Amino acid sequence: MAVIQNIFKNLEYKLDMADEIKLFRWSQKPIKEKLAELIEWNEEFTPESVLVKAAEQILELNYPNEYLKYCALQQKFHHKFPFYIERTVEDVSGFIDWVNSIFDNFDGLQEGLLGGLVVSPAVDGTMISCEYEKGKLVRILNKGDGEEAEMILNLMDNASIPQEISIKKNVVVRGVVTTSAKLPKGSTVTAFVNEIMFDDNADDSDLIFIPHEWIPNDRKFLNTSKMYQVLKDNGFVTLSNYKAGQVIEALEKYQEFIATDFGYPIKGTRIEVEKGDTINTLMDIVEEDKLSEYIHKIILLG
Repeated sequence: MAVIQNIFKNLEYKLDMADEIKLFRWSQKPIKEKLAELIEWNEEFTPESVLVKAAEQILELNYPNEYLKYCALQQKFHHKFPFYIERTVEDVSGFIDWVNSIFDNFDGLQEGLLGGLVVSPAVDGTMISCEYEKGKLVRILNKGDGEEAEMILNLMDNASIPQEISIKKNVVVRGVVTTSAKLPKGSTVTAFVNEIMFDDNADDSDLIFIPHEWIPNDRKFLNTSKMYQVLKDNGFVTLSNYKAGQVIEALEKYQEFIATDFGYPIKGTRIEVEKGDTINTLMDIVEEDKLSEYIHKIILLG
């Protein structure tokens, strides 16, 4: 607050803008017009960009919803954690090859360290990232290019995305937005979801967010089955999942899941490493070697 107050004082004193600031803070005049005025003032005074920064601070303080819209229009956001590409395979042999590759390619992983697997349906749709700070939802981003993304404002009040969670640490919840609605002829799930997400006038009540990743600020992953329970306890929609002790059990459950009607379009089955310490080991290796294709989860395509 002291920083903002200093900005106010600086503008009022140096630029004789007391009246303009009061107008900006309390008037119902369109926000974009006021920003345009401040940007014009910025061209006349130094240091460069001071007024734009001040305008953003004022906007964020007094008009938080308009500030979100402004951010969405003006900039891309960096993901707190890059999106890694989940490996997809089309047959059982591909999955077995993936498991074997962990032990074949990485020193320090011994046979049996996987510690079991968790199997769950892989839902078709659009991937998003929900960012929570001190337990409150602050922004929702699309996947973008994996590093930078755009904000999705129309999902901020979606019923399937909790506004608050019980964990007060910063956390990112990622998953897929899908729909139970009947798709228009010739439309794919992703195209249908994207069209609604970015249309201010569209009815998004049929859109459902189904999470499958919980990333805490320290990037220490939980055991996968525990992670799904945490998501469920905090009000997220979670599909049934099954803990498999061995690869053969995971493959049997894979066949069961892809033949089940969940009410949402299924593209296959997600199979993830269960043990949190093993996941963290794999993630450390990915960071060191930049081998993003080797990660703790894959999708077997149905």
